[in-house]
Amino acid sequence: MTTLGELFDVSLARLQEVARTPLAIPADARAALVVEVDDVLLQVQKGLGPRAYTPTPTSEERDLTPAERGLRDGLGHARDALSTARRYLSPREEPTGPAAGGPAAEQIASAAQALGAVRDAINSHLGVDRAPLTPYAYLLRNYQAVDYLARRYSEVAWAASQVVLRLAHGAEHPGAVEAFGRARTSLDHAAVYARRATHQVDPALESFPAAMPVVPVQASATDATSMVTARLAEDCERLSRAAYVALHDRAEQRMSGSDLHQISRWNQMGRLLAGRTLLHVAQDSTDGTVRDSLTAAAMVLRESSKSWTSTAQGWRPIVDIGDPREHPRLPPPSYAQVQQGTAARMPSPDPHPAVVISRTSVVRLGQMLFGPHWLPEQPPGQARPAVDILADAGGTGGLAASAYRLSATGWQMAAAAPWVLRRAEAGLVTASADFRPRDLDRERRFYPVHPRQIETLTRAYTAVMGAEQKSAAALLTAARSAGTPVPRATLDAAAHQAIAQEQKWVTAALVTPPPRILPRAQVPTDLVVGRRPGLRQ
Repeated sequence: MTTLGELFDVSLARLQEVARTPLAIPADARAALVVEVDDVLLQVQKGLGPRAYTPTPTSEERDLTPAERGLRDGLGHARDALSTARRYLSPREEPTGPAAGGPAAEQIASAAQALGAVRDAINSHLGVDRAPLTPYAYLLRNYQAVDYLARRYSEVAWAASQVVLRLAHGAEHPGAVEAFGRARTSLDHAAVYARRATHQVDPALESFPAAMPVVPVQASATDATSMVTARLAEDCERLSRAAYVALHDRAEQRMSGSDLHQISRWNQMGRLLAGRTLLHVAQDSTDGTVRDSLTAAAMVLRESSKSWTSTAQGWRPIVDIGDPREHPRLPPPSYAQVQQGTAARMPSPDPHPAVVISRTSVVRLGQMLFGPHWLPEQPPGQARPAVDILADAGGTGGLAASAYRLSATGWQMAAAAPWVLRRAEAGLVTASADFRPRDLDRERRFYPVHPRQIETLTRAYTAVMGAEQKSAAALLTAARSAGTPVPRATLDAAAHQAIAQEQKWVTAALVTPPPRILPRAQVPTDLVVGRRPGLRQ
């Protein structure tokens, strides 16, 4: 999955390649390159300022920092000078594109596209109202993040100045040469000033990814096992976003008790499969330190699996009685309910997307361990050779780092679950321990959950959060013992801290968004009409 640091590196590499290459080209082609460089500077300008990447603040909009202001002014002067140089080189103002400038123009255009992708990745964490869609969006409010982005954009400005220097070499028109000189001076001064003005750069932003939409991407038997870890990481991003919007009740499809019940069951199986994979690999490891760390991580994952089992059992008497997933033989109700003046949406006949994604992550783990044709309905079977698993996962460190993402995301899902419980306590989740299916036609109202059941489940999810934290720490130790750094861990720690702090001030008022018609996603049959209990411990 591409991160902000990788996108900036791509942009810099493209510009540096052009700056190193002599340009024996006519004036028209040189003018086309000027247009492409100007587009790079425009992309940098668009990335500056609070509205480019900062979530909606609780107070007034902040001002530009000195580094941002210096970059903005320097880029403006440079773009004016480049416009002058272009008029000298090609006064006819004919349309130009990357093809007119040859390979160099394509490289510069690629650099501009990477900068646009930086903004797209950041904006994917924000809604149309600039409200956060993931906990990672809050990291963009910190001035350390502001300084990080200004520092990286200053590096792009410096690289662009070197491209301008290359354009000046061989330019025959003296006016164009003089304009190129002014543009380069402006870019150099802006880049140096911005670099000196950024003192608190947050290195964790290097691993900041794009937020994935909460739309399941099914696993297939034709998927290459070498892609399992990458796709598993994408599943974790989707689940992270699903957990956060459930925490704020911003999702288009509300997560129900039945959904959390099923997610707990799939997470139980997923942690068990991840632990078995680590044990299987550890048996063939010749490095005693790595073998011990993998074994220890597998044991902690087993305890995490038990914690998820406890939450699944705690949901049994409190699931939505109107949810056909819990009573598949009964038709879904077709009436709307209103309680306490709040319109409550009935559960969808399909599972919440997070349920499907949780199941898909289990399928991917099984594909890694047993082969691409494995499904949860099948017995475990014979494990693949450890050497093949390690080749697909990128070594023991890569395998541990991939499993770490499961624990980090599971912590977020467990943190969000109490908010679903609070809606249940308010009577917005159809639930009753004493309900019988024959009462469905007679009883047309919501059953509030007993406070004792809420308390029991809250304790269960608190235990899950602790177990997932231990799993994440053990897996990080295993990855590092294999020589694999996990920079994402710093980002996750900051996001988890933001969640913990946010829960102290977010009000408990329930806001029901207007109902929306959602397309029916492709749902595995076992999620609707029955599920295998899972792998036995």
